[in-house]
Amino acid sequence: MALSKLNVLHWHLVDTQSWAVQLNTYPEMTKDAYSAKEQYSQADIQGVVAYARARAVRVIPEIDSPGHAASGWQQVDPSIIACANSWWSNDEWTYHTALQPNPGQLDILNPKTYDVVAGVFKEVAPLFPDNVYHVGGDEIQTGCYNFSSGIVEWLEDDTNRTWSDLVQYWVDHAFPIFRDSPTRKLMMWEDMIIAPEHAANLGPENIILQSWNGGLTNIKNLTSRGYDVVVSSNEFFYLDCGNGGYIGNDPRYNELSNPNASIPTFNYGGLGGSWCSPYKTFQRIYDYDFTFNLTDEEASHVIGGETPLWGEQIDDTIVSQKVWPRAAALAELLWSGNRDPVTGDKRTTQLTQRLNNFREYLVASGVQSAILQPKYCYQHPHACDFYYNQTALNDYANNNPAA
Repeated sequence: MALSKLNVLHWHLVDTQSWAVQLNTYPEMTKDAYSAKEQYSQADIQGVVAYARARAVRVIPEIDSPGHAASGWQQVDPSIIACANSWWSNDEWTYHTALQPNPGQLDILNPKTYDVVAGVFKEVAPLFPDNVYHVGGDEIQTGCYNFSSGIVEWLEDDTNRTWSDLVQYWVDHAFPIFRDSPTRKLMMWEDMIIAPEHAANLGPENIILQSWNGGLTNIKNLTSRGYDVVVSSNEFFYLDCGNGGYIGNDPRYNELSNPNASIPTFNYGGLGGSWCSPYKTFQRIYDYDFTFNLTDEEASHVIGGETPLWGEQIDDTIVSQKVWPRAAALAELLWSGNRDPVTGDKRTTQLTQRLNNFREYLVASGVQSAILQPKYCYQHPHACDFYYNQTALNDYANNNPAA
């Protein structure tokens, strides 16, 4: 990251499947780690933070909540978890409790929930000296709360109450815990304010929203309302996309042909199980003009970008090749821009050779970076370009300003 001038590591520490962080307050939480070897001691965390700081890299922690919460939390008190014992993918959508296995969300109305949230925060936050703390807030599944009798009764007690009121209840009760100092900034996924079930008010300022969906539309929506935004649009920046699905016994793969090529099916012309297909190439990342059509005021609220790598199909054996060198394309985009400052022309043609050279340097340094092109292309700069005319890309971009 330091070599490519990426200066923030957003560390999504836990999820429904595993709780890996060792805590003194709740040592039982790591019973839900994948194994005894797949845990982070507090010394491990402090070592990462110190190593990063020495290289001018900030580390922002995320403990996702109230969604994506089962492992760890349930070891402290099973009553604070809704729908943990449900089947995640129910044919009846009302009881579809999670977007992926395993299900579980914090019970928003249970007072014990906030005691545990406070205990976790008070021990995790001091491990990270950065003043930004990511509180998650993405992909809350209302179907999960159909398994909470307390929440169902609360909604039925007042017919004017909605799922959005439940999200607001979470904000009103959890956010005061996280705002432990005047300098603390809370970062969260855009779902908190933009999803169908969203809070009406996120409270005081010092809010950073991470935009991961809806591309340019969501970015404009958020910045026009005055929110600071970190762009991580899945359509352009998600590094784990394009691998296909990992869910077992999926009958949608049982297609031997596509009888009508004009109609996409799951296997033919479709996403093939990867909700965010296609694979994000270095050119797709670099060519994303994420401030397109924003006013100067709106653009001033875009404070950075992030290229996420989610871990469903990633482990330590392949993580380097999934990140590098594509993440360096984001660094070029964010720091230098993808256009010539004088002519406004896209300069992807010039980027390609620099990125190839950077990849070779990474490999020589012991980083198992993925290869972008055949070595012939490294050895013969521009011989593998699509157009012999080196200005063709610029002409295309100028004629297609939204491209």
